[in-house]
Amino acid sequence: MKPLSLLLLLMVAVGCGPDRATLMDTKFDASLRQKLTGIKEEDPPQSLAVIGKCTATIDGQMRQELIDAGADVHTMQNDIFTANVSSEDVFKVAALEFVTQLQLSKESKMFSK
Repeated sequence: MKPLSLLLLLMVAVGCGPDRATLMDTKFDASLRQKLTGIKEEDPPQSLAVIGKCTATIDGQMRQELIDAGADVHTMQNDIFTANVSSEDVFKVAALEFVTQLQLSKESKMFSK
C-alpha cells in the first residue's frame, strides 16, 4: 500500500466520528442543546452538570472512558451517571459509543443559593 493511501485511510478512519450537530440532534435533550447554543465560540468553556444514559451497566472501563473524555463523574447507578463536564468536552463524552443520551441536570431549589 502506498504511503499516501495509508495516510488517507487513517484520516478517514479517525475522522468518521459523529459531528457536533449530529450529536446535538441525537444524544442531547432540548435543555442541553439550548444551553450549548447560547454559548458563543469566543466564550470560555462552561461547566455543565449532566445526567447521562448508557447502553449497559457502567463498569470500570466505561467510567474511565468517561473520565478520559473529560467527565468528572459523580455518581453511577446501573446505566445512568451524573457528571460535570465542560461545554467543550460534552461532545467528546457524547461521542462515546456506549453513551446514548445526555441531559442538563436540573438544579435543586433546596441546594441553590
